Amino acid sequence: MGKIKGSKGCLSGLFVVLICGLLGCGGDTEKGQSDGAQNKNNHAASQEENREAAVNTLLSGQNKRNPIALEELKAAVVEILGDNYWPDAMFSQEELAEKVGISADMYDSFLAEYQHSEAGIDMMIIIEAKDGEVTGVEEILNEYRELLLKSYEDQPQNKAKVFASRIETIENHICYVQLGADISGLSEAGEDAMVAHCQQENERAVDMIEKTILER
Repeated sequence: MGKIKGSKGCLSGLFVVLICGLLGCGGDTEKGQSDGAQNKNNHAASQEENREAAVNTLLSGQNKRNPIALEELKAAVVEILGDNYWPDAMFSQEELAEKVGISADMYDSFLAEYQHSEAGIDMMIIIEAKDGEVTGVEEILNEYRELLLKSYEDQPQNKAKVFASRIETIENHICYVQLGADISGLSEAGEDAMVAHCQQENERAVDMIEKTILER
């Protein structure tokens, strides 16, 4: 009798194991299924976050331009004017403050070139102003221009160049453009002819600077 009872007990235990296996019983199996579902959900959420981040980055890139080096602006002007770009010397930071009046705390960067000879007064100054300093830089450059007009009052060719100069603000870049190269051949045609020629050259330079800044 003992043996028969023992056999029945073993058969009953085996039957329970088989039934649990078929029905998916057991804590480990349920835990494995739960972890798999959670991992799948986490992966889907991660993919959605990455997609949203990529879209946000793309939209931000459409609204924010890359910074531009001032040497690139100069190169664009030189390319269009060629040999008629005469400035060949640089103002130092100290000279920009002393001669023009623009101090270092007003800008992030600057490019200031002038003609280092008595043959002409061609000049190009580009100031990348700090936030809140654009108007101040504009005022100083206008005052500097007025000073040059008085200084060259008795020199028709130089006066014509200063009179034709342009001060243009493009975003936070303030440009003082005073170009024209050799206008001695126009002296007999009068001041108006010299001014018109220089205005045309300055317009070409400013247009190129603006195009380069806005397309970056």
